[in-house]
Amino acid sequence: MRTKAAACFSLATLPLAASEPDLFTRIDTPQHTVFCSCHACGSGGADAHFEVETGPGSSFPTALSVAPSSGAFDIILNPNATLAGNAPALAAFERAAATWEAFISDPITVNLSVGLEDLDPGVLASAGSVLLSAGYDTLTNAMVLDAGAELDDGIVSSLPTFAQSSFSLPTGFLRSNGLTANKATLKALGFTGLDTQFGANDATINFSTNFAFDYDNSDGVGSNLIDFETVALHEIGHSLGFTSATDTVDFLAGGPGVVPPTEQDPAIIAPRLLDLFRFADGSEPGTEAAFTTATRTLEPDVEAVFTDLDMEGGMSTGAFTGDGRQASHWKDNNITGALVGIMDPTLANQQVVGLSALDLRALDVIGFDIAFVPEPSTLWLTLYGFLMWRRRR
Repeated sequence: MRTKAAACFSLATLPLAASEPDLFTRIDTPQHTVFCSCHACGSGGADAHFEVETGPGSSFPTALSVAPSSGAFDIILNPNATLAGNAPALAAFERAAATWEAFISDPITVNLSVGLEDLDPGVLASAGSVLLSAGYDTLTNAMVLDAGAELDDGIVSSLPTFAQSSFSLPTGFLRSNGLTANKATLKALGFTGLDTQFGANDATINFSTNFAFDYDNSDGVGSNLIDFETVALHEIGHSLGFTSATDTVDFLAGGPGVVPPTEQDPAIIAPRLLDLFRFADGSEPGTEAAFTTATRTLEPDVEAVFTDLDMEGGMSTGAFTGDGRQASHWKDNNITGALVGIMDPTLANQQVVGLSALDLRALDVIGFDIAFVPEPSTLWLTLYGFLMWRRRR
């Protein structure tokens, strides 16, 4: 039987983590491991280059309805002066936060520093989360205990222990004995004292002042404008824990100016919590027993899927050595023709996207308590826009 052990966390560059004060060490993390940026064309800042694409909009196959929520989950937005002075932008951010709040019932507060800034050319927005790491069994035990009260989360109890687990990695990479999680996710799992030890802020999200946004999509999105609320909804999703260590592997294997690791000088990688549900496409498990023993994948050049045995969604595989999209996203619907959810890596001008059942399920299994009821008979949301597609990182 699993028991919840006391956690000793550290914040580091590859393995990363936190909980009770006076037990932890904090080390700054490099940009490429913590940032999700939305780009148009041209330079993607320090860690990527993105191109403009064209493609049609699409629609979600599922409707969602909100079950009664405790109302205890709270996202606090702390705007910089520029955002505070832009009332329509701040209101759009608040609506995006309220959307996540409507579906999550954990009695925690997530603190986000948000702003409008003059970002690098081509960068639409960026999100950086506080990433923390601890021992593998410490965190999976916490996930199992957290899921115990939820009837739909039985698959979490079939997660492998450290001794049972395996991850495929390219040559030159070794797996650490820990796991990495967003600080916000660890709060949802019940760890306390994180704000005292690592500061109250859980993530920072900045939007560029160099792009034209529509701040109110209730009457549609204006021609050649980007829906601010959709991008905010996406970036908050990353801040809550929709991330993969495959992006770290991808950057170290093929990022600009990076000397790839070797067998003689390997890089040590700590999987993210969502990676516990990431398998090579075609090799995903079909039973609970197989879910425990199956090998997870952190290889950027391997087609991957998220699965909990009941729901499945394709994943992106890496900006540099994978499919050209950061792995901390669903598979790009511009590649597959099927939109999985808000955590898709691309967005068109005039396009509005909301949360899907799979977006919420991904956060559900890593530790958030989700209150929603899928309604498969209804088309949930039609997406608009046939113009330029912009890759979101």
